[in-house]
Amino acid sequence: VCDRATATSRRLLPLRSPPSQTPWLCSPPQSPNLRRRCKSLPTPTERAKLEIVRQRSPTSQKKVRFADSLGLELISVKHFNDADDPEVPERILAKLHKGNLHWLYTKFPRAPSQPVLMELQFTNPGTLPGFEQKVREVKVLLESVEADEFSLSGFVRVLNMAFEKSVSLRYSLNNWITFMDSLATYVPNSSDGVTDKFCFKIVMPTYLDNGGALQFAIKYCVGGREFWDNNHGNNYKVRRHGLKMSPPREWENGWIHFI
Repeated sequence: VCDRATATSRRLLPLRSPPSQTPWLCSPPQSPNLRRRCKSLPTPTERAKLEIVRQRSPTSQKKVRFADSLGLELISVKHFNDADDPEVPERILAKLHKGNLHWLYTKFPRAPSQPVLMELQFTNPGTLPGFEQKVREVKVLLESVEADEFSLSGFVRVLNMAFEKSVSLRYSLNNWITFMDSLATYVPNSSDGVTDKFCFKIVMPTYLDNGGALQFAIKYCVGGREFWDNNHGNNYKVRRHGLKMSPPREWENGWIHFI
């Protein structure tokens, strides 16, 4: 009986459920994080374009940016020549009506091109008789001068009194209120044993008015002494003249003949 009851109690005992597994063993494995692909930095040109697009956006706020932060140069240099005519874009020329051209020429007038004559108001001493003897007497003497609207150049003869010597040109544009000095240069192989030759050249100022004169004299320094050639106290003068060009008379009715 005991065995049968024991067997019955054994059968009536509730079955034990298996131990629950820990949560970390039952949770599914997490997926690996997505990795972003590396991208190279934009070039300076691309950064500049992106910045321009961003600034043009209506929602963007205006900020001050320097060129170097965009990969651009801080300095831009452009050289101009006074002789070059300005290049006006076609879109600007298209906006200029014929009625506005008069205002343009009045505001920015162009100086009319006019031939210029530089007149020597003296005779070149080198062409006069007894020139060499005169050099021996006065120690320094102008030999010849050439002048045009751009420059003044010439030669000077001096008595060879010592090896160390200097010759200079002193000239004035305002009747000796102010003056400037220009050093002359020795002409190689020009010595004849008694005299030496020097040459000079200066740029003729463009602001010299018509009828205005450039005056000059020659200074010779040797052995601590100074000798001058100032054209016997009258100075050498070069006067500027503007020439008016008029067409020949046979051209007066040229348009009639052409038509």
